[in-house]
Amino acid sequence: MKTNDSLQNAEPGRTRLNPPQTRKTRRIAAAILTGALIAVAICRVSHPAVTHPDTHLSGFSSGSEPRNEDYDNLFRYFVQGFETHKSKAGGLAFFSGLPSTNGARSDALEGFSRSAPLWAAWVNSGRENTVRLQSGVTVDLTEEFRRGLLAGTNPSSPDYWGTITDHDQRIVEAADIALSLWLLKARVWPALSPAQKTQVAAWLQQAASHLPYDNNWRLFPAFVSLVLDNLGVGDRRNADTNYQRFKQFYRGDGWFSDGLSGEGKAARFDYYNAWEMHYRLYWIERVAPDFDTPFIQRARREFLHGYKYLIGPQGFPVMGRSVCYRMAAVAPLVFGQQTDPDEVTPAEARRGLDATWSYFIQRGALEDGNVTQGYCAADPRILDFYSGPASCLWALRSLVVAFAQPPASNFWIAAPGKLPVEIASYSVSVPATQWTITGDLPTATIQIHKPGRDPQSAPPLESYSLIFRLKSALFRRPVGQNNETAKYGLNTYGSAQPFCGCVPANLSVKQ
Repeated sequence: MKTNDSLQNAEPGRTRLNPPQTRKTRRIAAAILTGALIAVAICRVSHPAVTHPDTHLSGFSSGSEPRNEDYDNLFRYFVQGFETHKSKAGGLAFFSGLPSTNGARSDALEGFSRSAPLWAAWVNSGRENTVRLQSGVTVDLTEEFRRGLLAGTNPSSPDYWGTITDHDQRIVEAADIALSLWLLKARVWPALSPAQKTQVAAWLQQAASHLPYDNNWRLFPAFVSLVLDNLGVGDRRNADTNYQRFKQFYRGDGWFSDGLSGEGKAARFDYYNAWEMHYRLYWIERVAPDFDTPFIQRARREFLHGYKYLIGPQGFPVMGRSVCYRMAAVAPLVFGQQTDPDEVTPAEARRGLDATWSYFIQRGALEDGNVTQGYCAADPRILDFYSGPASCLWALRSLVVAFAQPPASNFWIAAPGKLPVEIASYSVSVPATQWTITGDLPTATIQIHKPGRDPQSAPPLESYSLIFRLKSALFRRPVGQNNETAKYGLNTYGSAQPFCGCVPANLSVKQ
């Protein structure tokens, strides 16, 4: 409105030919048209056609069990994705996709921070440090990480990751950067100059000392503190404080609520238990073996005892937020076969990894060296406001723990076995979550039954309509729909009929 007044003052001689109301209408129309064009572009980015798989991925779409060589190709696929989208200095990667509310720089930081643990696990396990990509480019993985680390932590660098504040997304990303640094410690840390070590430690220390959200975020500064202590440039005080708060979320049977709500009552349960909480505890045990190990081991064992029944050959009964991390759901089986082989065998874990990655790759989960923003193909209806173009690379966490196993480990040499739902039908109760997990052998499908609304009477999932697209384009930030009831409020979630649906492979994703 103020713009119109200023235009009147700027162009007094044209008032009769272009009345204020006419100019106002034209400008609104132009803005809408511009927004519509941007929205169409956004729609294309978020709804890609699922084309014939990249040759890197052919081993996951052939209908046979992926071989170790196919996983090596999958690894190279993601390295190629980073190489294609990285910045000149190497500390950022600008993938395409719907943006998050955290801003483009934060989204680009995720392109580096969520890729690096995969490289670090690969090298740490004794695999080749230098890999040759399909494009003909040869990548020194350690140098790739070292270069990005120094660029991102240097305030004078164009890729500087910035000053961290309370409740900052960079607290999350610092934990993955710290993990990568710890895994590559022997190769990277001794080679840094004293000034470079101080620079890296100073940036990470910000994440260790600032306030996280009071949920699974408590583990991020705790983990960064433990890594800094392991490197000899920090202490455990912030680790102790945040970790003890996190333990208050424990509800039994290996499950944590994602924070607390109201008078100490449990909040909600979801797959963050798999792809962050127990994943992070697994790494904490390795970085600091004396840090509450008995509790971590007991909680993990109890968790695996029931959780393994959620993984099947046709996806899993998805629910909750951050759905696009879907391939990380199998991560606990992969590290569980190492820590608790009597709960999860290497053969069972390998079958889980094979089935999960094959199922989702065949349904549009990968594109342009990246993980798509949905459950099968990209789907903005279920994308969370904090998820940007590279956020879904958290899905790689099952590969991170897989490649952390040496090539000659039981996991990589065992013939794939069977998942529980491929052996017998079952009904498994998890009292802490009030879930009953059922599996049906004839159909190989799995369901979660819990308190909530009948899916038939619940409101439908809101679509990512033109209005939302226009708002997102005009405000230059995601403006989405509220689908919390669909994500958490139903009484049944199933693998055969995901609450968000699933776009078949080789079909265009339409809205």
